[in-house]
Amino acid sequence: MRDDYKLNGPVGKLEIEVEKEVLERLLAMEKHSKLSKSELANTALKRFISAHKDFLPANYDQQQSHSKESKVRSA
Repeated sequence: MRDDYKLNGPVGKLEIEVEKEVLERLLAMEKHSKLSKSELANTALKRFISAHKDFLPANYDQQQSHSKESKVRSA
């Protein structure tokens, strides 16, 4: 199960501000679970995105796959 939290594929950096309580809990989770803040936050954000597809433009997935196809063809 712990492998479910590992970062897979390319990564990028993101600097965000969170409420102090959220930060404290994230740090406590990191210490207790031995998973990194990045792994915990990445998993939480993936779950949020999965549950809130309504925050994305209607054709977001189509745009992303089209963009990837264009990059492959030009390479």
